[in-house]
Amino acid sequence: MTYDWKASLGEVSDAQLRAALEQAHIPALLASIIHLTGKADHFQQVQPRFELFAENDDGLTEEERSGARKLAFDALKDYRAHGELIEPSAAVIVDTMQRITGEQFPEHLLPMLREELNLFAEDTRRVDIDTQSMTSDFQVLIIGSGMSGIAAAFRLKQQGIPFLVLEKNPEVGGTWYENTYPGCQVDSANHLYNYIFDHNTQWPNHFSGQAELYQYFSDVVDKHDLRQHIRVNSTVSRARYDETTGLWTVTIEQNGLQQELLANAVISAVGQLNIPKYPEFKGFEDFSGTSFHSARWDHQYDLSDKRVAVIGTGCSAVQFVPEIAPSCRKLTIFQRSPPWLLPVDEYHTPMTEEELWLFRELPFYGRWYRFFLFRTRAVDGELPLLYSDPDWSGPPNTVSEGNQLLRDALIDSVTEQCAGDTELLEKLIPSYPPGGKRPVVDDGSWIRTLKRDNVNLETDSIKQVVTSGIVTEGGELHECDVIIFGTGFTADEFLANMQIYGREGKRLATVWGGNARAYKGAMVPGFPNFYTLYGPNTNIVVGSSIIFYVECQLRYVLGCLKLQLEQGHRALECREEVMEAYNQQIDALNRQRAWGASQVSSWYKNRQGRVTQNWPGTHWEFWKQTRSPEPDELVFDKH
Repeated sequence: MTYDWKASLGEVSDAQLRAALEQAHIPALLASIIHLTGKADHFQQVQPRFELFAENDDGLTEEERSGARKLAFDALKDYRAHGELIEPSAAVIVDTMQRITGEQFPEHLLPMLREELNLFAEDTRRVDIDTQSMTSDFQVLIIGSGMSGIAAAFRLKQQGIPFLVLEKNPEVGGTWYENTYPGCQVDSANHLYNYIFDHNTQWPNHFSGQAELYQYFSDVVDKHDLRQHIRVNSTVSRARYDETTGLWTVTIEQNGLQQELLANAVISAVGQLNIPKYPEFKGFEDFSGTSFHSARWDHQYDLSDKRVAVIGTGCSAVQFVPEIAPSCRKLTIFQRSPPWLLPVDEYHTPMTEEELWLFRELPFYGRWYRFFLFRTRAVDGELPLLYSDPDWSGPPNTVSEGNQLLRDALIDSVTEQCAGDTELLEKLIPSYPPGGKRPVVDDGSWIRTLKRDNVNLETDSIKQVVTSGIVTEGGELHECDVIIFGTGFTADEFLANMQIYGREGKRLATVWGGNARAYKGAMVPGFPNFYTLYGPNTNIVVGSSIIFYVECQLRYVLGCLKLQLEQGHRALECREEVMEAYNQQIDALNRQRAWGASQVSSWYKNRQGRVTQNWPGTHWEFWKQTRSPEPDELVFDKH
């Protein structure tokens, strides 16, 4: 039967309601019932049991799921009859937060989890600042209008702090504006990959594509009236701190003209993954064909019936190769080392009309669904399987017993997909531990593509590029018309496109010396009132999404601005010894993770072998350390 899924909960028939509930996420559905009854005793009849890597994330039998749907149906019928929600007590909410996965969480996690649930749009990540003593010319400059920059703009506007966003592109969106290659999409669950202050429940896919993500961020800008504060086509080339005035002079280039702006504080929101990385090959200048990087996709070039060479098998390549393979005459993929494929069946699965209706019409269902995703990824997720066991005596391509079990499970998945093709299987099993490099989310599309007759996975190293194509170390010539670089970004070269000068005229790039460090990823001694979002050692390996980390950082940055404005400080910065101690701890923890293993080389590490990208701790540890700045970790400069 065909139903009208634009109809409201009050308009649909019982049959349509039952049809929608057939596609409900059971843990979120059971949790939402508490807003209809005020009680959580229905969990005694149906109790979800989350288990990592299980086939179903609720651990229920089909009979139990049917029982859950009936409980929800009866509660919704009563709700439609009297039309009033019942506000559950705090105790019932906490009980439901525990029962949604069937596991008790430690009490110290409750404040973070309750904040993330954000059940009644409390937005407890906001920082209220008394701006009465703020001078009329006070201004914050934000560099970049991607995910981080937009969030920073929202928080500053929320507090009435004057700001200007400088964006080098003609539009907002950052990564989701620049990366337009075929198949470009997020690899974090989409219901987690949005702001806590602007929760979107109408994502068209479980993992949405570039167009939908760009639209979301653009809509947030318009919804919160931020566009008037954004200056596009404005490239920041230099920022210099003046110790006599406590101001930053920021030089921008716009439409061929140079201009200097003054700011009391600067927030860099340019991120880690925005400068394409091009490998250097002997003879590349002799190549007669076309070449481009996936992050700068040439949409004018038609790949139809072309001989295409793709260099790299990381996240971007695994996304665009399946999209372009059907149209290519021949597609050769050059692989240096294979990625671990993380199987996610719904990676390319769109949301059904029924699912979108449930998110729109069932009270609090979307909030609980997001919470379930956060809890199972950020609290009950895979991170412990990536911890190195110093007493582990197993194979060198694993770091612990749990890591070995994870490796076995991932190999089983790849083996099943290869279906007896031992030559392909051998090419797809990494030699490094799971978690050593960024895993690739995949629903089977990658291996299906590699099995195509017109696709070849080449594992011999590239020796040189010649006029007609690529020559490998074994001497084989792979003729091609176009070379596409799927080689990622210069992630360890933080702020490489800008010259940042702090106290005593010291340049940040010189201070770092190719080894970027920051305090909580946000502050560097000697650079007062200069903050970095998604800075050194804030990248996520497994868990929820990078937005969580940026929002935590922003609370810390706003806390610093609060100290500056409310206590009358001209400037503040972190203490040198505090940052050194912090980074020693970060380095020690990173060495105890799979990605910090000495035998592993990846973009997580810089040229010196130090992990500069990743946060090695838990979500809770990052959340706790960024709740607010401690005055004794800072140096203040009074007016």
